[in-house]
Amino acid sequence: MPGKIEIIGDYKNLLNYMKEDAYAKIDKTVDQALKEAEELLAKKLEEVYAPLEVEVERILDEAQQRINAEKAALEMERKKKVEELKKIYVNKVIEEAWRRLLEEAQKGSEKYKNLLKNALIRMSKEAEGDEVEVYALKKDLEYVKKVIEENKLSNLTVGGSAEEKGIEIKGGVVGKSKKAAVWYNYSLERLFEEVVQEVYSEVLEALTS
Repeated sequence: MPGKIEIIGDYKNLLNYMKEDAYAKIDKTVDQALKEAEELLAKKLEEVYAPLEVEVERILDEAQQRINAEKAALEMERKKKVEELKKIYVNKVIEEAWRRLLEEAQKGSEKYKNLLKNALIRMSKEAEGDEVEVYALKKDLEYVKKVIEENKLSNLTVGGSAEEKGIEIKGGVVGKSKKAAVWYNYSLERLFEEVVQEVYSEVLEALTS
């Protein structure tokens, strides 16, 4: 019996050793497999991420380019709109100024009379030695005669009313040379246009500053 017990003990020890050895080998195999799997996964991820990173950078770069282009386009559009709005505003101011000037002309205000006086003096200087017949609106003829006499504009004479001559003006004066087919245009329309041309660009610049 003692011998049998000893054999059984050795068998159990051997069995335990075999189990431990098997487990150790299994653990080692599993560890090795996991390590190889991790390395393979890392390699595969690197292979995937490398071109993906390049693609992402390309996409971001293109997106930035599009954003910059859109910003430039928007800025250009904004400036264009601002210029359009400025012109619209200036044109409205011009329209209002013309309306007020017509009112001054219709009323025969002092401002309008000064305009007529300056127009006649300018016409006389421009004509120099040329003799000129002056035409004005019927309502302005008496004042025109008065200005010519008081300022001794000897090269100017009143030719008649613009209405009778078929001259379409809103105010001011026009003159026709007695010697040649030369006209001197100091109508309200032309005088106003002169002022607009002089100040238009300045007004636009003033709106920018």
